[in-house]
Amino acid sequence: MKEKEDLKKIFMAGVDRVLGFNAVHKFLENNIIKGDFNVVSLGKAGSSMAQAVLENKNINIKSGLIITKRKHLDSQLNLYKNIECLESDHPTPSEQSIICGEKLIKFIEDSDVDSNFLFLLSGGGSSLAENLIDGFSLNDLVEITDALLSRGYNINEINAVRKYFSKIKGGKLANYIHKRKTIVLTISDVPHDDPKVIASGPLSHDDFEIDFNKYDDDIIEKLKKVEPLSCPNKDNFLNIQTNIIAKLDDAKLACSDFGKKLNYNVHLNEKFIEGDVNDLSNYFHNYLLNCPNGLHIWGGESSVQLPKNPGRGGRNQQLSLLMAEKIQNVDNVIFLSAGTDGTDGPTNDAGGIVDGKTINLGEKLNLNYQKYLTNADSGSYLNKVEALITTGPTGTNVMDLILAIKS
Repeated sequence: MKEKEDLKKIFMAGVDRVLGFNAVHKFLENNIIKGDFNVVSLGKAGSSMAQAVLENKNINIKSGLIITKRKHLDSQLNLYKNIECLESDHPTPSEQSIICGEKLIKFIEDSDVDSNFLFLLSGGGSSLAENLIDGFSLNDLVEITDALLSRGYNINEINAVRKYFSKIKGGKLANYIHKRKTIVLTISDVPHDDPKVIASGPLSHDDFEIDFNKYDDDIIEKLKKVEPLSCPNKDNFLNIQTNIIAKLDDAKLACSDFGKKLNYNVHLNEKFIEGDVNDLSNYFHNYLLNCPNGLHIWGGESSVQLPKNPGRGGRNQQLSLLMAEKIQNVDNVIFLSAGTDGTDGPTNDAGGIVDGKTINLGEKLNLNYQKYLTNADSGSYLNKVEALITTGPTGTNVMDLILAIKS
């Protein structure tokens, strides 16, 4: 079906606009940075962002540290003798996350007192590197992260907790910079593109106070066991310059531009998509029943409540299967929801693409879609009906794109 292939191409056009390499390359073309730098690239886009810096002729990289998600590292980066490359775990941190946090601090502390730093930050950094305050164990970290991820908390609420028990998040990494000149290039994967939230804001001044009223009792109990460190005072950030170089709106505009090239009437929705996927499926269903024909574009990041032993999938796959149920036998709507980083939850798939025949196809294969929804196993269902979006790691992360074509 032409429209289905078009929708996949439109999604990839959005991703391409915000690729780590492309975003850094464009920024450095428009903002000349010269001199010697120690580079740190932290996040899911860590590999592609670092490549753009390493290829830039104005910047001399004295040494570098890249920390990215497993299977997201370009092997070519291992050829640079002055660059250390580490792969770590996401979305749930591990012992490797602690090792990477220690390596990050040591890298900064071992640099000369007159060094300049270039930090490349992207989503996922919160899990990939950590250094915990006294009295908070790795086991505490894993348990509290799993609880936060499975109960539908949004990214602001999750990262507020992460900052609480960290020595590097919430601006606290600035303690190790010691006022040395630091340029930060950031790809935003959070609402409102707030640097304090991206990768839990390791180099952004943040005087937040956590609101315990937002959390379940078991999470509060863990947090109250320890005394958090305060963010350094604002003087420590005077030499830190932060730049947002790619964001969700950029990806949405790229989808719009490409959709127009394919001769679709484009409807670019400003509404930020957030909240539980069950509620969102009702919103999208009602919208698509009453909207005009054409390409409809949204962006954001939903949440999903997981059972005790969830199956294969993530928020985008769950939302896609819920929408397949809503539009069963509707012959003029195609719906796509996928993560711009190429992963959705703890899977290697970005999301799903469904239409009015998706549920009927499953029934022919004796699949009970409701069982898959209940078990948060939407990915298994979508795989069997060939409705997954699988891109591999993309080299960026600006949350999720949700697209629909109504004809």
